Amino acid sequence: MIPRTLHAVLDGVSAGALMFAPRLLGWPRHLTEPMFLAGAGVAAYSLVTRYRDDAAGLIGMNEHRALDAAQGAAFCVAATRADASPGVRRTLAAYGLFSLAAAALTQGEHPVRRMGRQVRLPADALVAAGQMGVAAEVAPGLAYLRLGIVNAVFIGPRGAGDRGWILVDAGLPGTAHVIEAAAARRFGAAARPRAIVMTHGHFDHVGALETLANRWDVPVYAHPEERPYLDGSRSYPPAAPEAGGGLMARLAPLYPRRPVNVGPRLHDLSSDGSIPGVESWCWLHTPGHAPGHISLWRESDGALISGDAVITTRQEGAYAVALQKPEMHGPPAYFTPDWAAARASVRRLATLNPKLVVAGHGRPAAGPKVAPALALLAEDFDEVAVPCGSRYAPTA
Repeated sequence: MIPRTLHAVLDGVSAGALMFAPRLLGWPRHLTEPMFLAGAGVAAYSLVTRYRDDAAGLIGMNEHRALDAAQGAAFCVAATRADASPGVRRTLAAYGLFSLAAAALTQGEHPVRRMGRQVRLPADALVAAGQMGVAAEVAPGLAYLRLGIVNAVFIGPRGAGDRGWILVDAGLPGTAHVIEAAAARRFGAAARPRAIVMTHGHFDHVGALETLANRWDVPVYAHPEERPYLDGSRSYPPAAPEAGGGLMARLAPLYPRRPVNVGPRLHDLSSDGSIPGVESWCWLHTPGHAPGHISLWRESDGALISGDAVITTRQEGAYAVALQKPEMHGPPAYFTPDWAAARASVRRLATLNPKLVVAGHGRPAAGPKVAPALALLAEDFDEVAVPCGSRYAPTA
């Protein structure tokens, strides 16, 4: 078998040879131009290939080998049809066979299971189909706001007024005006929150944080272990695009990992679990997806704001995300570096027996089927939620 590191070297040599050798050999222009483009194509898909399991890249070696095989077949066909000398045809055929052999003999990736449905949630467990940009109330004093692929949450009664409510998470970049408008409709014109509470600091939860914190002149609260990702001092670990299969996972290396900086406004959450301004709620440390990830719990009615510790759609796949297809699902696999901690967090949340789950991704779920679904996810977590082959997943 050809080691993947050697294959990377061969790719570089092949790209250079395809782009420049035909011109140096005096081949006719109608051949040199397509050969140059073929070499540029090899260079392009090689640059985005994960030659190591722990490397970043948009495609893995299995996909790379498929492209090599397709290219090899194309060269073999071209060798039978090209308007060229017998020597040129033999060269085309030889390169085509070389590409096919490299595709066949190179070591593939470790097997990665595509994420299927984890734990089924029936449609009647979904409590609100929130319209984009409009906060939907899901329980007294609790509303969620869908912002594309992610949710923000409002804690506080309708009409609470200035400093009478709490914002949980701050959505995607560019959504500050949407959050402000939804807050004004729910709490009153120019109503600012008492605080912004962060479940964690990933890009899709902090996109509008700096803008809103400054505009509203509001403190930001987070777990102490999440502070480095919110004060500008540390980036998150690389994504794991090999985890989970779908398009959202494949694109993960493109998602921002750099921290935001709200350091002057940032406060650590109290160690007693309390949340400023909302006595009925407490926070729970639920790490795994992020070191300082938290969830919020209201015992009086069994309401759980789970953040990304547990979500209610398959976030790895673009189709499921777009349609908000319901399921009880572990944290987004491509951005979860600690699966042992993630398992413990899901099991901790399952012991609460929540009646309502408002997650960072997916529609809220409520009713008698929610707690059993969460319990089943906790019980079967390693089998259904942990992606086999992820750089961060435990190995047998």
